[in-house]
Amino acid sequence: MKRALILANGKPPSKRLFKKYLAVADWFICADGGANTAARFKYTPNLIIGDLDSIKKETLAVFSNVDVKKLNDQNSTDLEKALIQSIRKKCKEIVVLGATDGRLDHAIGNLSALAKFSSKAHITFIDDLGKYISIHHSIELNFPVGTIISLLPLSRCSGIVTKGLKWNLKNEALELGVRESTSNVVVSSPVDIKVKKGRLIAFIMFNNYYV
Repeated sequence: MKRALILANGKPPSKRLFKKYLAVADWFICADGGANTAARFKYTPNLIIGDLDSIKKETLAVFSNVDVKKLNDQNSTDLEKALIQSIRKKCKEIVVLGATDGRLDHAIGNLSALAKFSSKAHITFIDDLGKYISIHHSIELNFPVGTIISLLPLSRCSGIVTKGLKWNLKNEALELGVRESTSNVVVSSPVDIKVKKGRLIAFIMFNNYYV
């Protein structure tokens, strides 16, 4: 299975986190200004893609031998361009760093891209606090008892059933501005989550336990 690592232009991940996922990636792509972080970390991407309004001139100079695709399509974000390119490369597993911190509007747009493209590949957004995955219909998660899990509805999500959480949902609905499910806790593993309709994102916190 081909694995891609995408470095987006949000708050940069720690270098430790970046190196961990770069080590298992077959293909490393920077979404526009994500290349600035790659240059600071001194790692060369296979591709830089986007409308190039965020990448620094000195970064382009450092990566003068790297393939750069300038795409001015304003109907897709730079991250979406990187995801599309990774899927075209037949990458079935994609890790995205630098997509969830920083500007809230960008983070929400990026989470929407996660839901939009997760039917085409296994996509995970990761930052130093945890990971985000999109749930389509059902998923089984294996995490230690005490792990904090939040369920974030991007649209109205109905028919949600969970097992293994402290506060389980039983054929219930979640909707932003109406009802969310944040800071739930794993009480038995594996955790089963099912959703009948809607776009649901799960956030799993690293090394954090309910007290």
